Amino acid sequence: MDRQRMESCLEQVAAYRASGQKGRVWAEANGVPPRALASWCAHAQRWQARLDGVSAGASATPRPSGFVAARVAPSAGAPSVRVELNAGGTRLDLHWPLSHTRELAGLLRELGR
Repeated sequence: MDRQRMESCLEQVAAYRASGQKGRVWAEANGVPPRALASWCAHAQRWQARLDGVSAGASATPRPSGFVAARVAPSAGAPSVRVELNAGGTRLDLHWPLSHTRELAGLLRELGR
């Protein structure tokens, strides 16, 4: 996306946020597809950082990094995976059924963002 398009989208996001209206209401009133507005809002911080010349790695909030231990816990019942996450002061301990590994993968992907 070129600089002019990013600036235009950021102006729309700023106007929407300043209005205090719900996204769908503002989008319809301003001739903007609601999904486009949602996408612009999701990308606004990254676009602004790019326009300001800040590198993508220089985030205000550091991302947690480290090893995530996941192992199959022996049990007499349904087989499951035990996942322990420690990030800063936050601890997460999950026992996830193996029959739902696709959902677990999605959760871990989101937690890693």
